[in-house]
Amino acid sequence: MQLATTAEKLHTMGIETLTIVITPIERARLYFKYRPIRIAVASDPDVMAHRAFGLPRFEVMRDEGAQAQWPLGVTREDFRAVRNDAGGELPAPLPLVAARDELNQRDGFELTEVDVEIREKHWSQLTGHFLIDRTGIIRWTHVEAERGISDFGRSPGEEEILAAARALPR
Repeated sequence: MQLATTAEKLHTMGIETLTIVITPIERARLYFKYRPIRIAVASDPDVMAHRAFGLPRFEVMRDEGAQAQWPLGVTREDFRAVRNDAGGELPAPLPLVAARDELNQRDGFELTEVDVEIREKHWSQLTGHFLIDRTGIIRWTHVEAERGISDFGRSPGEEEILAAARALPR
C-alpha cells in the first residue's frame, strides 16, 4: 500500500495522516530526501509511540520445544515459514529475509551502521494503523500480525482504511 496515496484520499474526507518511523531523525531525513512523501513524518527511535499504543514486539523462541504465545513469541519454525510478497511488489511470496533483501536490492538501498543497529534493536516490533478522532479517541485499529505470525509484514489495504474512515461517526 502506498500510504501517501491513501493519505490524499483521507485528506479529502477531512482526515490528516501522520506516519511514525523508528529511524533516528538524521537517517529519516536522508531517506526521505531520496524517497519523498507528501505526509507528515515523525521520528521515534525509542518506539515510545509504539509502546503507548500497545503495539507488541515478539521474540523468536530459541528452544523449539518452547510454548510460543503469539504475539509475544513465535517458534523459529513458524517464523521461517512466513512468506510475503510486499503488498504485491514481488512477483511471488518469499521468506521474510529474502523479501527484505530483494526489495533493498531493487531500491539500491545499502544498509549503514545505523540501519543495522535499528534492525537489530527493533526488527520484531509490530506496527499499527489507527484512526483517531479530534478528541483523541481511537476509532479504528489495525495491528500488524494481530491474528498470527503469518500476517507479519502485511499492512491494511487502501480500501480497508478508507472503508473504516467512511464508517467513522461525523
